Amino acid sequence: MGPFGLGQARDRSVREDQSAHADDLRALSGGWFGAVGVRLALHCRVQEQSLGADGTLELCALGEMASIHSSPGGTKFGEDPELYDFARPPYPAALFDWLRDRAKLGPKSVCFEIGAGTGHASLPILDTPVLHLRAIEPDARLAEKLRRKAIGQDVANLATIVSRFEDDTLADDGYDFGFAAMSMHWLPRMKALTKARHALKPSRHFAMWWNVYHNSAAPDAFGQTTAHLFSGVEQDPNATDGRPAFALDVAARLGELRNAGFKDAEHALFEQQVTFSPESLSALYGTFSRVRMAPEETRDRLLSEAERIVRDQFGGSVTRTVSCSAFIGRKP
Repeated sequence: MGPFGLGQARDRSVREDQSAHADDLRALSGGWFGAVGVRLALHCRVQEQSLGADGTLELCALGEMASIHSSPGGTKFGEDPELYDFARPPYPAALFDWLRDRAKLGPKSVCFEIGAGTGHASLPILDTPVLHLRAIEPDARLAEKLRRKAIGQDVANLATIVSRFEDDTLADDGYDFGFAAMSMHWLPRMKALTKARHALKPSRHFAMWWNVYHNSAAPDAFGQTTAHLFSGVEQDPNATDGRPAFALDVAARLGELRNAGFKDAEHALFEQQVTFSPESLSALYGTFSRVRMAPEETRDRLLSEAERIVRDQFGGSVTRTVSCSAFIGRKP
């Protein structure tokens, strides 16, 4: 799906049902460069009410790798919940500070989450603290991992619901805050955003965000070195026409929030420098749906070659800039 400006957003919403599942997968590469248990140096740059973007997201895949659409791709994350939970990167603390300030989160806040996964966003929101979180996750395997983590951390104010967001029965005007971390691209967004707005109390907020890792307009040394592995077949077409890609297409995402009835839509960009080892890189790549969909031989070759490049050409570790692109809007 190509990006669209604010003037195009209304036309796009009419086509949402037909096009959503064919194109929303392209945002998924956002989590590709973070690491668990590695050095993380964080700095923050905030852009609010911005209609531009300062980078593009490039989606990568091996030439032989299977192409998938969102429905089967969405089932791949739960095949190894332990790996997914270990390898997916944390979101920056500054993001949650920003959400706390914008949404006025506090001990009385009742919240819902779309696509909770294993809790990379759920648990930090609960730590705000908030009164209660309804975490909606369609994959029972990921939801069970989240439940176990919550029990291990003595979290009692979490309800994990195994359901598609489209099928979940959220009470209208019942919530103080709703959010979706790395999940809204799997859904028909205008329908999902409208449902989220209905679930909120008046003057309450909904937020969505994605981790993105690669600026195709100015690739770093590692991106250039691995271009033979990851460029081409599934590259985000937005990167080829001079437009910003999905998670960094600020005008498009703000336009969707506004067309769904939200006011005071804002964007913020948070950047963190992440250093990871060959093993942490391989673990992270191993969670991606396209990698998991590939034949085993192809998958093993990709992961082994990526590890080798980090080890042999980058001295055993490589540091990348990971951006978290976040959006928030208020129900009137």
